[in-house]
Amino acid sequence: MAFFDSLRRMVGTEQGQPVTAREDRGRLLEAWGLAGGGAHPEFPRHVPAADPAEMAAPPKTSAYDVDQWRKKLKRILEKLPASQAEWPTLLAEGRALGLDDDWMTGVQLEEFALLVRHAVANGEVSPQEHRKLDLARELIGMTELEAEALLQSIVAEAEAFFGKPVQGA
Repeated sequence: MAFFDSLRRMVGTEQGQPVTAREDRGRLLEAWGLAGGGAHPEFPRHVPAADPAEMAAPPKTSAYDVDQWRKKLKRILEKLPASQAEWPTLLAEGRALGLDDDWMTGVQLEEFALLVRHAVANGEVSPQEHRKLDLARELIGMTELEAEALLQSIVAEAEAFFGKPVQGA
């Protein structure tokens, strides 16, 4: 109690009588050099009200989520045919994240092209790689003509680079 008695004497009036809380606060703010500045910059007195529509909307997809979705797509395509059962879940997750269907299709086509490049990189396309590419094409929803045109384009690049034909293409 001695501490509180001392504190009352320090913030009280000259007669030792306590002053009102508002006066105490004002004197304390002046003593600390905080008077006249209004609210603390990190804790403003007037906080803007949240927009209910904005709060009800789902959160925007983060770059991390997009990156993780792309990595999962790449892994599923690389592990085909064993990973085929994961395809519907991948698409559902993409939609749940709010990814645009056209964007997802574009990314799938990019990954398919990389899969084709990987298959022809050694100069020979094996029957297993053919099956994997055909399954990936079906899952992505490419027509045979689209896939064949892409394959021939990539094979032509590889043959020009290697200076010899790609076997099995």
